Amino acid sequence: MPNETPNLDDLRQQIDRIDGELHDKIMQRTALIDQVAEAKQLLGHQDFAMRPNREAEVVRKLAKRHQGELPTATVIRIWRELINSATALQGPMSVAVCAPAHSVAYWDMARNHFGSSVPMTLHTSPSVVMRMVDDQPGAIGLLPFPQSGEENPWWPALASQANDQSGPRVIWRLPFFSSLTGRFEQLEALAVAKLVPEASGDDATLAMVETYLDVSLARVMDQLGQCGFEIHPVAVHEQDQRGVRLQLIELDGLVRDDDRGMITFHEKMGEGLSRVSILGAYPKALAMGQTGQTP
Repeated sequence: MPNETPNLDDLRQQIDRIDGELHDKIMQRTALIDQVAEAKQLLGHQDFAMRPNREAEVVRKLAKRHQGELPTATVIRIWRELINSATALQGPMSVAVCAPAHSVAYWDMARNHFGSSVPMTLHTSPSVVMRMVDDQPGAIGLLPFPQSGEENPWWPALASQANDQSGPRVIWRLPFFSSLTGRFEQLEALAVAKLVPEASGDDATLAMVETYLDVSLARVMDQLGQCGFEIHPVAVHEQDQRGVRLQLIELDGLVRDDDRGMITFHEKMGEGLSRVSILGAYPKALAMGQTGQTP
């Protein structure tokens, strides 16, 4: 029996019906946001509505269950729009982008992650962005990923507020998922906000280890490894006038100041260690294969 030609009008009607069902579900999802906000308030949760850990859990589940020809990255982008819109309904939310040299790339990175409807501003000074995060409720700062050799890096400023539970912290390392438009000239960025990180199940912690100049990075790495940490060096900055070296390190997992491993690290380093400051934590990015991209 010959194959029958599909009726185009029938197919379009099916698509229209699915569109209506999808829209109904989106409206139902949005209607639940008020209840979520009320429940958070009753439980005494933080004022900032964003929850990177929860967002990462949702996106990871989508990436794991998705099938079909539609790229996983496209599905994630749709949900990122839903998530960010829902967050904005629960309280103030804005993004201040620091882009000293590559404004288009950093701006696109922010839009890709925080959505098309969130208010965004562009700045060339990291200190201006940090001040906005500190002063404006719901503000998120997107700052260039740290590099060794920078004359005046922005990240040491976070250390002065590391012990302040209400101070700014690093909450995302972007990009969190691979985009069909590429990796933004291979650039990365860190998002900073006044939000205490929570575990997502697969996280990394950003720590600043301050030592005296005669203490090598190799010794710091060795001692951290002996204390059970998986270490990924990020950047080094020497402050000759103070006689100290600042070593920015990413540690696997959600690490606290009072973790046993961190206490042991202090003991092992002794007088060579000036201080350790936890600058924040964030969900680890999805692997390339999880978004349908190839390395």
